[in-house]
Amino acid sequence: MSRRATKPQAKGKVTRTLTPAPPIAKPRAQRKPTGSKVQVSDDQYEEFLKFQAQKKKEAEVNRKENVRKKVDAMLDEESDLEQEYTSTSTDKKLSRSRPVVPDDSDMDHIDDADPADILPSVVPSKEKESTPSPDSSDQDGANEGSGDEGANDGDEDVSAESTGTRRRTNGLIEVKDEPQEDNGERIRRKRVRKGDTKLPTTLASLKKDGCGPLVDLAHQLLRIKIALVNAFPGPSVDVQDSFAWDCIKEAVKNPGSPLKPMFDAICQDPVLKNRALTYVWSGASQLRGELVRKARENVIFLLQQMKPRDIGEVASWLVSAKKDPFLCGELDLKNKTFNKNLPFRAALLRQLLISQFFQGAVSEGLLYKDEFEKLPDNLLALIATAAECAFKGMLTGSPVVIEFKEPVFQPRHQYYMLKLAEYRQKSPMYMEKLRHDLWTEVGEACRFVVREDEESGSELDFDAMEASARVQTNAPSTTSDVAIA
Repeated sequence: MSRRATKPQAKGKVTRTLTPAPPIAKPRAQRKPTGSKVQVSDDQYEEFLKFQAQKKKEAEVNRKENVRKKVDAMLDEESDLEQEYTSTSTDKKLSRSRPVVPDDSDMDHIDDADPADILPSVVPSKEKESTPSPDSSDQDGANEGSGDEGANDGDEDVSAESTGTRRRTNGLIEVKDEPQEDNGERIRRKRVRKGDTKLPTTLASLKKDGCGPLVDLAHQLLRIKIALVNAFPGPSVDVQDSFAWDCIKEAVKNPGSPLKPMFDAICQDPVLKNRALTYVWSGASQLRGELVRKARENVIFLLQQMKPRDIGEVASWLVSAKKDPFLCGELDLKNKTFNKNLPFRAALLRQLLISQFFQGAVSEGLLYKDEFEKLPDNLLALIATAAECAFKGMLTGSPVVIEFKEPVFQPRHQYYMLKLAEYRQKSPMYMEKLRHDLWTEVGEACRFVVREDEESGSELDFDAMEASARVQTNAPSTTSDVAIA
């Protein structure tokens, strides 16, 4: 019995060693946390840290901005209470000064003298005119009795103000004090600016003021000058105003012009004149913006069949290669070939010229056809510059709007102007033929020019038409038997 009992115990011991969970399960349970750690990569953790740092930075910037606003509000309150500060500082100066006790001789001298010779002339200051203080009478009396010591104090204040060393600060922002006599005027101007509203410079608002027809005509004349004379007059405001003012004067150059009273009204009102100049000058950016927008549309249509990678390569080749391929004739975008001996013969130039200046019965090209027929260098260079801007917007393979800014593209316009001047000097016949062919193509598209060969020859036989009409008149019933040669 004991042996049998021992055997099951031995077997039980063996079974106890086999019944526990296999050791493989523990490594699996231990691998799960290690696997979860691997799922969060170092890049993601760095991004999380950057995100937290960015949030902290934004919170710090907002806190500093709030502090600045509070400081500005405090400084405004201090400027509004400047009069109290002035009065209190004057009282302190007077309290520190020693009273002058005149002698009997001085009293006799004062009694015998003329008060007008002793008392200084009272000149009202700007500060008193702007915000009179209730203690002004007391201050005047104190100043009259202060004598030489008060004058010395005033000299010290003037020297401190002239050097500009007096400053007031709240620990964060240090502000330089201005002269006290000008401080009241500065506060008054500041308050007026806050309440002012910017006057409109639209054509509708100028029509209400009675000068709408004049500025409208000047606005149109400026667009013509930008296209034909000077595409980029200059970034200076004085140059722009002078350019716009010349257009306004040109609008009333006729002696009996009905716009002369409007011109006189603008000359007499500086505010109205400024508004008129602003509206007239807006025609420059308006014209250039319209032209470059149409250039983008034509370039996108020209490259729409290509893949984005090919578009980027072609655009880079067009604007970076020498001889400016996008302006030359016989241009093949697929094979990247062009004829360098045909500059400014690209079909894109003709399309931009027609779409911008010859669309509609009241278009600028038709209203001023005599001026546009000359096709000056400024016009060709402006169209070429707009086309270059459009191609540069395709360098990434997809359309990107590049602003047609004067500081960037004025040098490019000058570059094309120099090239046209060189062509005109070295190859005058080519430039003459170029202008003639381009104007003929524009005229045919707009139906105001007919080729000479079309005028001389005709496909109709007028003799046969006359014979047919004669036969029909004489014998209407036998018209079917007439054979037309």
